[in-house]
Amino acid sequence: MFFTHNSNPYCINCDWLQFSVKLPNLRGEFKAPRGYRLEVNQGNNIFRKRAILFDHNGIKYLTLLWDPYSRVLDPSIMTVQVANQSLYTGGIRHAWRLLQYITPCTFNSMGRIDICCDFEISQKRLDFIKHLNSGHYYVERKKEGSTFWHEANKNNVPVKQLHCLSWGSKTTEIKVKLYHKSREQGLLSDITVDKDGVIHEPEPEKPWIVNEWRENEMDVQNIWRLEFSLSGAGQLEYEGEKITLDQVADPNWLIGVFIDLYQKRFVVRVNQGRRAGHKNLDRRVFLIDLPGTGLEVHWKEYEDRSDFVDPAVSLLRSMMASLESPTILASVSNYEKYKAAILQIIASCNLYSYFCKTFNETPKSYFDHFSQSVGCGVFEREVSPSKYFL
Repeated sequence: MFFTHNSNPYCINCDWLQFSVKLPNLRGEFKAPRGYRLEVNQGNNIFRKRAILFDHNGIKYLTLLWDPYSRVLDPSIMTVQVANQSLYTGGIRHAWRLLQYITPCTFNSMGRIDICCDFEISQKRLDFIKHLNSGHYYVERKKEGSTFWHEANKNNVPVKQLHCLSWGSKTTEIKVKLYHKSREQGLLSDITVDKDGVIHEPEPEKPWIVNEWRENEMDVQNIWRLEFSLSGAGQLEYEGEKITLDQVADPNWLIGVFIDLYQKRFVVRVNQGRRAGHKNLDRRVFLIDLPGTGLEVHWKEYEDRSDFVDPAVSLLRSMMASLESPTILASVSNYEKYKAAILQIIASCNLYSYFCKTFNETPKSYFDHFSQSVGCGVFEREVSPSKYFL
């Protein structure tokens, strides 16, 4: 979800969601919802079994862990992690419905919730972060943390460039992290030009996050993130009650909680030496300007998933690029079989709109034209299909 406040664009989202449920039937069989694939395999050092749910496009929805080794743990407990893409596209309630189809279960408690705010960096905000790193500013009540930097060139001179600050120990229930999200997404990589002279911009690791930045008209190469990780979320309460999935799925609840955490858990002060016992008179400063609680925001609904670089799109790209192979171009038989496989992927994965938008024509029209350059003899080569993947 995104909004603008005092001319500053922001995106606030749940970036990690893990909770536990109770299984009434420990020997019950799991079922795959229609149109989904459920892979069951070995677990980790705590649970014997793991299952991952994918849709027909290969997009991950849920990760399940159950059957604990330890007798100390309740044998009916199963942990559930909702896939990151679903968190950014309003999929939390849908994930719960899918879980109910896989196996009957009841909600137990939250395990971990990460709530983050993405914002554009400015020189003023960058100076703020540098002050935090130098100790001129400090985060109140935080006694442990870490810093990450990388080496960059400035006027042919190697310099250290800060890209991440975090506060909180391994046992801290609420951890805070401030980092360069554009860099983490790989958007600062160099633009390349292939042998055909086609320009290729870096592709993000999680395009659904970057798509939201673009929808909010943000500079995608200039985004930092402030994130609160609630690892003790099972014990946290809201208005006297344990946190529920319905609350986490509510964008207004998320933004209200983030602002509350920002106001109370990220108290930054200038190191003026005006602390005496429980009193702290050091001046407080703010990294970003957020509105008060109660802001009406909406969750963006994505009707056309062709904008996502999901596994089906990646597969189609790879198959189209392979049309250049001499093994396919020289044999009409091989070409027809390969074309049929591509058309099957387009149909089964709902990539028709994506294909038309990318190639500026329908699959039938494209392949009717391309077929004229297949077989033995002398041909003038078609332009490589990969030129369309900018």
